Amino acid sequence: MESNQHTMIDMLSANEVEGYPFMGTLIEQILFLLNSSIVFSDLIIHQNSPILLRQPKRLVAVSDSPIAGQDLEEFFEVIEPNWRDRIVDRAFDRAKDLYSARIRVNCFTFQGKKRLGCVIRRFPAEPIPLDELGVRPCIQEFAKLTSGLVLFVGDTCQGKSTTIASLLDEINKTRSGHIITIEDPVETIIPQRRCIITQREVGADGDVESYYRGALDALRERPDVIVIGEIRDAQTAQEALALSESGPLVFATLHARSTELGLQKMLRLLGNTDAQAQTLASALRGVICQALLPSRAGTSYYLATECLTMTPEAARLIETQNLAGIRPLLEKLSQTAASGSHTMNDDLGMLINAKRVDLADARKGTTDPLKFAEMFERGK
Repeated sequence: MESNQHTMIDMLSANEVEGYPFMGTLIEQILFLLNSSIVFSDLIIHQNSPILLRQPKRLVAVSDSPIAGQDLEEFFEVIEPNWRDRIVDRAFDRAKDLYSARIRVNCFTFQGKKRLGCVIRRFPAEPIPLDELGVRPCIQEFAKLTSGLVLFVGDTCQGKSTTIASLLDEINKTRSGHIITIEDPVETIIPQRRCIITQREVGADGDVESYYRGALDALRERPDVIVIGEIRDAQTAQEALALSESGPLVFATLHARSTELGLQKMLRLLGNTDAQAQTLASALRGVICQALLPSRAGTSYYLATECLTMTPEAARLIETQNLAGIRPLLEKLSQTAASGSHTMNDDLGMLINAKRVDLADARKGTTDPLKFAEMFERGK
């Protein structure tokens, strides 16, 4: 957007930016946006371009005023005093309490290190109560578990960490214990209620160098609940499973598009051995898949989920690595409310029928496109 006459990106209206500090520092402008009622998930800031907001259905510019390199340098100094050293080799992440808001900032260079940029994501000041989050009661039930492994799967930026934080805070309110999280970076701060909370950050300047090392440390720290922010490699997958066998409740996330693909990825990381499949089948308590969908008006997001609560039949499928049977089983279980399981299409159907989301956006969130077409698009 350096050449504003060529841009096709929309701009916020005068009413939406009423009171915006156009002549203020970059930090003042960022704080205004973070504390405003404007709906967005991320701020995208490029040197010599206006600030952009990622809204549910579009990118939008806050104004037509470009941000100077000096403004970004001053902001980076607040985020990371040694930013010049950090940014030489690659982009870096920092989580920061910026007055009334908590944010994650990814700082980078581009165009051959000639320009600076960053993407800012804001987190809830405190965990969102489960009732307000929009998850079904069967998912809320996972907060009552005291042992085993629960996997949260989905694409990036689908609200997995937000759901986990809400489940942790429900545990925090209802029983005493030690909750340990291993995150990159630490996102929502969990307040101390009935539990003692240890939130450890992964990274060269954090508390531990990797998820795997954090998981290794956790067992010696007398945990009742452990969160592994992301299972990225075989070592972390194996340690997550070992931890869940040893007594604590373990929540962990995986990047995968559906329940069966998440299980497939987990088994692959574990080595696809019969012994590890049997162990996973024994330790697993459930798999939750998430998708965030823009509202029809583009002013908010709706959460859609898929949930497999473990049954003897599900355990047998995992134990024998017959993951082709997971989808038919989910379909069968979703017919009975007492099973504690449902498909993504079940949630999408409710959102479509309530006219909360468009069919095209719902289609992007489905974990079973053929069934989705059969349910919602036949005869079109």
